[in-house]
Amino acid sequence: MTEETPTAVDEMEGLLGRLRRAHQALMEAMSEASPELFQQQNEEGDSIKRLLERSADDVNFYYGRLVARAVSLPQPPEMEPADFGSLEEAKASLHLAHRRLVHLLHDLTAEDLARTTRLENTSEYTLRQVLETAVAHYNLRAEQLKKAGGGQKTGA
Repeated sequence: MTEETPTAVDEMEGLLGRLRRAHQALMEAMSEASPELFQQQNEEGDSIKRLLERSADDVNFYYGRLVARAVSLPQPPEMEPADFGSLEEAKASLHLAHRRLVHLLHDLTAEDLARTTRLENTSEYTLRQVLETAVAHYNLRAEQLKKAGGGQKTGA
């Protein structure tokens, strides 16, 4: 077992804390979303449904695969692209996708943040970069969800 410096451990814990808070922000934005607007398309032809499906797919097939490769663990088998029938289904699926991602990180050490990973058609990234990008992804999706009209429940 290697000895980690307090600064490196603090950095890792800070990054994992930011990931948790960003996921929580997305979950809160989903809780505030109006189920009536779930499938309603905006001017660009996008909807809350599609935004959340893309988010789940990104967590499962992009971030999850990159993290799994970085820590030498297998991806869960037989995952399929998201196709949500309701806002509640989207919330449950995104929560599960996040839990899968975090489960891959359960034995993470500060040294592991420097591990590199890549997919067939991507550049090489450190695990730190992958996790920082996942944090930014969650924060961006939470903001997009609020702007899509999902930030306030109707009748509230």
